[in-house]
Parts: sequence; structure tokens; C-alpha cells
Amino acid sequence: MTARRSGGRPSARGGHGGVRRADRVAAEIQRILSGLLLHKTRDPRLADVTITRVRVNDDLRLARIYFTLLSVGEGDREEAQRGLESALPLFRRTVAGELGLRHAPELVFAFDADLESARRVDAVLRDLRAQREGSGGGPGSVDGGEDDDGGG
Repeated sequence: MTARRSGGRPSARGGHGGVRRADRVAAEIQRILSGLLLHKTRDPRLADVTITRVRVNDDLRLARIYFTLLSVGEGDREEAQRGLESALPLFRRTVAGELGLRHAPELVFAFDADLESARRVDAVLRDLRAQREGSGGGPGSVDGGEDDDGGG
């Protein structure tokens, strides 16, 4: 019969209000990969790549790296993905060396669609604002009162 002890040590979720180990490792992986992209990689496909976040599972075996591009384009995204895959040996070797973990996590890259969605929402809002301003707005419009002469 095996009994589990339940004391002393915080849980894998961080217990006692602390940060999970996986979250600390994820932050370090993001720092390492961002530095490599900035200073070490010479692949032109990676010139516009930005690491937006990293998620590491609790056993630290898998790291999902989310990236976005400064320039937007479907073909660019696919090229960047191929560039990241080709640089994978460098990334994994460097992450393993700097983290000092028993097993280097498997690195999986995924395009971060959140930023792209935010850009689309922003464009829609800008269009709506332009339409409202183009229609004259009127006294009942909500425009922040920029045309008021009476400052305050």
C-alpha cells in the first residue's frame, strides 16, 4: 500500500500563492528564444517573428511557443513557421543549456491569432468611428467633446 504525504511542499499549481514552476520555465524560454531571434538567427524568414507567449505543461516536457509577425500576411506566416522549424535544433540546444533541466522540453510553434483578431477588431472600430465622423456626428454623438470651445 502506498500512501501519499500531504504536507510541507506546495502543489504543482504553486500552492501558497506562488508562481507555478512551469510558468517560471515558460518565462525563461520566452526570454531565451526572443534573445536568439534578436541576436543569433540570420534566417530572413524570422526577421519579423515575435514570441508572444509560451505555455509549458506541468511535467515540463512540452513547451508551446506562440508567435506573431510584425508584418501581416498568410504566406509570411507559413514561411516564418518553416523558419522556426529549421532553427529548432539551435533553439532546443540553447534552451536545454540555459535552463539546466534534466530533459529539454519539446518545442512546438503555433501562430498566435489573438493579435490578428485584435487588429481586425481595431480596424472595425476605426471604420465605425470614421463613418460616425463622416455623418456629422450631431449634438447627440459621443466624440469626447473635442470641438467644444469651453475648456475646463
